[in-house]
Amino acid sequence: MSMSTSTKFNNPKDLDNMNCRVAPGMEISYVIRFSPEAKIDYAYDLMIVTEREKFVVPIRAVGCRAMLDFPDQLDFGLVPVKHAAEKPVMIRNIGEKTTKWHVKVPDGFHINKTEGIMEVGQSEQLVF
Repeated sequence: MSMSTSTKFNNPKDLDNMNCRVAPGMEISYVIRFSPEAKIDYAYDLMIVTEREKFVVPIRAVGCRAMLDFPDQLDFGLVPVKHAAEKPVMIRNIGEKTTKWHVKVPDGFHINKTEGIMEVGQSEQLVF
């Protein structure tokens, strides 16, 4: 990560800590450029120190995530009381990371598989 102010510094080493003082009541802003080397989560705590206090600015970057494609609702249609009905549903991992999934169903409902591990691009059929 490198920081630059409105006065462009070509090299972060050119930034002299003693010459970067800001008068009380004034503000200064920095632009943080982030160039990830891999698709992973990154976390950095930037420590800011003033004459009176010290505080931390958390900088977070989120890498790859799994994303399951699953219907928002399941419609079984009209089903007579005390009669079983089945509803097949396809789930897919459309994200960029392998994921472990788990499904809970309310009492009265059953599912053929309640958990599993799904690779990127993989799909599975569940029967409710």
